[in-house]
Amino acid sequence: MTFLGLDLGTTNVKALAVDARGAIVAQGSSPVTRTTTPGGGVEQDVDQIWSATREAIRQVTTQVSAEEIRSIGISSQGGALQLLGTRDRPQGPVISWLDGRGHPFDREFEQRMGVDWLVAHTGHNLSSMALGQLLRLQKESPEKLDDAEGVGFVGDVIVGRLCGRRAHDPTSLSIGMLHNPRLGDADPDLLKQLKIDDKILPDLTPATKPAGQLLGEVAEQTGLAAGIPVSAAIHDQYAASVGAGTVAEGDVLVGTGTAWVLLATMGRLAPPIAPRTFVCPHPFEGLYGQLLSMSNGGSAVQWLLEVTGQSALRGEELDDRLASVSPGADGLRCWPLLKEAGRIAGSMTPGGRFAGITLGHSASHLLRAVVEGLACELMRHLDWFTAAGSPMNRLVVSGPAAASSVVPQILADVTSRPVTCLSQPEMSAFGAATIARGLVEPDADLRELASAVAPAHRTVTPGANADVYRRVFTEYLAAL
Repeated sequence: MTFLGLDLGTTNVKALAVDARGAIVAQGSSPVTRTTTPGGGVEQDVDQIWSATREAIRQVTTQVSAEEIRSIGISSQGGALQLLGTRDRPQGPVISWLDGRGHPFDREFEQRMGVDWLVAHTGHNLSSMALGQLLRLQKESPEKLDDAEGVGFVGDVIVGRLCGRRAHDPTSLSIGMLHNPRLGDADPDLLKQLKIDDKILPDLTPATKPAGQLLGEVAEQTGLAAGIPVSAAIHDQYAASVGAGTVAEGDVLVGTGTAWVLLATMGRLAPPIAPRTFVCPHPFEGLYGQLLSMSNGGSAVQWLLEVTGQSALRGEELDDRLASVSPGADGLRCWPLLKEAGRIAGSMTPGGRFAGITLGHSASHLLRAVVEGLACELMRHLDWFTAAGSPMNRLVVSGPAAASSVVPQILADVTSRPVTCLSQPEMSAFGAATIARGLVEPDADLRELASAVAPAHRTVTPGANADVYRRVFTEYLAAL
């Protein structure tokens, strides 16, 4: 008996078949493309995403018997807006969450409505994602919204094609900026501002309930069995939280991709603890998530490698360069705030910088300083939570940093916390498979399932260099 998890990512659709022990028995992947347009537009084709979804599933069904696959869970990129016409046909391209054309409309809405209004109606202290895009369309192309018979996102559209019913859970609606966590539904006042009828939104369905059963025609196209349950779409960061087993109050999952993203699990609904934070119910009943991005992360490391001619470095070679430099980078400091040249969350720092550089420093020193700066930036974000009295009991790291032999020790030393490093790189798809299992074991506690099948991990504890990094972090904060 196996369970299929799909992750509808921005660059790839990934599929994992996971057995009852939590072992991956088959996997597939198919790329999707992005198109840029003048003015900062980033778009995708939902038909191509659908083709990639079927291809990724077919790759799985060539590796494992289709009769073994009992259910499907769906994780999806968040906030990727899709307008729909009759019979849910796409009306124009997907407007990606990366699309920058909505930013001016977001800023204007924040100024006009105020942060308190946003928190009261969305749980978030910012306007972002689909909200700015809907405001943009309202002004630039009102006929598109007037003619739309459906307003949704990539995840619910693909769920609809799998089972005949467009459905997503509160995490998806929340990252699309339309969910009010106090009401547990789309916010009526916000919809009125956008001139959108809630009847054209996807059905709101808990992650623990099936959205429907796999259609016969899709079963024929993919090799799966018709009639197996399909989950509603959930936001990929929350799917990763399920997969990682960060299912208790005080768990903090840190995804170390292009941008490092923090998802703190909390036991109550609270206002955003940090600047520019998304707050919504967690897929596990009684829990809530506070989601925020450091904006920088792997992008800062990649930038440094490229400008120093080290872009080919990977894995052990990269770790060897980091390990060749002593903690504190021999006095070299980096503030890796490179994503924006203006306001960085909680400060007014005009971009990143290095300090203390000498002729004795090498490219490896620069690399070490960037990673240490990222660790300090992570600690700065964690401090917002501890200052508000929110527990930070467990720090769990996924993504490239978790696989390093050097970076987790830096993170543990800078944060003065044990760091749990996950071995499974595809956490969102893995979490979707756990959700799929819950669909066919409705009497099981999903939280217990997630904990039981969480992937293998290792724990790195603070070491002898923690005192060195306390001084480094003090200098980091003082400069901000």
